Amino acid sequence: MVEESLLTPEVRALIGKEDTPFLVRVTRRGTERAAEVYFGKPVKIDAQPGEDVPGYAIAGLESSAAPDSAGGFPPLMPNSVLVSNEWLFERPLQMDEELFAVRRLADVTERFGGQFGYALNVRSETVYRDTDGKTVASSVATLMQYDAKSARKDGES
Repeated sequence: MVEESLLTPEVRALIGKEDTPFLVRVTRRGTERAAEVYFGKPVKIDAQPGEDVPGYAIAGLESSAAPDSAGGFPPLMPNSVLVSNEWLFERPLQMDEELFAVRRLADVTERFGGQFGYALNVRSETVYRDTDGKTVASSVATLMQYDAKSARKDGES
């Protein structure tokens, strides 16, 4: 069980830092896969290049994104779970469009005790911009890192 904070000055220094921009593309495969995850069954997407796609297509961009999915935040605990995900759109995504994504670590908080024992809540933000640099959409995700071995069965501190 963790007895002291894992949020060292080195870890806190990561807050606010942006990753290198990377290219993503709205694809039929990514959009259909995102739909299948959300609806629990295969969904056919008929959008042609340049046509608007449903908002959940952003999940296809996130799954194809750069591997360090929390803005460069290291895995300090052995387990993790997505706690929340929020998407904001300036305009609809379009089939086959290429966007530049920039991810940053927005914040990290910790909690001692409770159902999951010691836990870290890692909030990252990703902004998707078109080739003209205009923001198209953004995503805010909170990932909880925890150690299942330190979880309390009764949920108390």
